Amino acid sequence: MPHTRRSGFTLIELMVTLSVLVILLALAAPSLQSLARNNRITGLTNDLVSALNIARSEAVKRGARITVCKSANPEVAAPTCSTGANWQNGWLIFVDNSGVVGTFDATDVRLKVGQPSGGQATVTADTAFADFISYLPSGASSASANMVVCLEGVSRTISINTTGRIQTTSGVCP
Repeated sequence: MPHTRRSGFTLIELMVTLSVLVILLALAAPSLQSLARNNRITGLTNDLVSALNIARSEAVKRGARITVCKSANPEVAAPTCSTGANWQNGWLIFVDNSGVVGTFDATDVRLKVGQPSGGQATVTADTAFADFISYLPSGASSASANMVVCLEGVSRTISINTTGRIQTTSGVCP
């Protein structure tokens, strides 16, 4: 009877291969978690910077004051500004036609709504930017301010100067 050779893995070879794979995955897991955290904080920071840039460009384009305010209810049909909300809850961009700057009312035109971060991130702002920031028709901001986005020990600071220019820097959470 001729001897036939079978190809494939033995049980021992399979076990060794799986063991090496498990060790490599265990070493890679912290790097993947760090990558995911950095992507989340970068995404939220980019959302906020984008909202500020939209407000600035709309102010110049429309020749009107445009305001970005924090909102406790950005997902409803008629969101409002809220001093009791947090920036990570969402925000509202609108043409601020009313006499009360930073308050969204019937004479104002809603332009865009920013959705909640949906995570563990916190966003804090200087007192000058605690509830809202406005851009004037020249593109200048109503105040020089900083916002700090913080997630799992990593932070991104969004700095806005009085000319309206935005700059971001990385750091650690306070």
